[in-house]
Amino acid sequence: MNRNEFIAELKKKLRKLPFDEIKEAVDYYEGYFDDAGIENEQVAFEELGSPSTIASQIIANFAVNKVDTEKSGKKSLHLVWLVILALFAAPIAVPIVLSVGIVVIALIFSLFSILFSFFIAGVAFIGGGILSIVAGFLVITQSIPTTIFYVGIGLASLGIGMAIVIVIVKLSQICFNWLVKKIGNFILRRKQK
Repeated sequence: MNRNEFIAELKKKLRKLPFDEIKEAVDYYEGYFDDAGIENEQVAFEELGSPSTIASQIIANFAVNKVDTEKSGKKSLHLVWLVILALFAAPIAVPIVLSVGIVVIALIFSLFSILFSFFIAGVAFIGGGILSIVAGFLVITQSIPTTIFYVGIGLASLGIGMAIVIVIVKLSQICFNWLVKKIGNFILRRKQK
């Protein structure tokens, strides 16, 4: 989608509004694209969302503002129809946004579940290593080669477990910091609008 297609679809969705309202909305979004520049046009599309969602919000805001300013029954009925129109336009955008949000949250939980399971595996290696070392020292009076075997296996398991735990902790910190940064940027962009 390019700028002209975006504006054309927005005009099409706003056709039930008065000409002045459509012109005001189109002028605002034209200015938004002008401020963003051609090189940031795709970023502007991502920040704005779909023209259908924007049109629904504009129609709903217009209807609410008109109900506050006008008391006429006939005009209020027209505004009620505008609100209903906005609500019917939203069922396409709202489920898509909700679905994307749920998928993102599920992916985040899956990632941290995988990291947690590897962390538990590392702790299990450490615990197994400690038990193997203790078992090796318990059989020292019976057989020195068996003791060396158990202690060696225990030290190897302890080393593998510690390596896994260290890597998973660092990886978890990186993932958590990245996630916090992305959420912070998302919130800041929403506040700036």
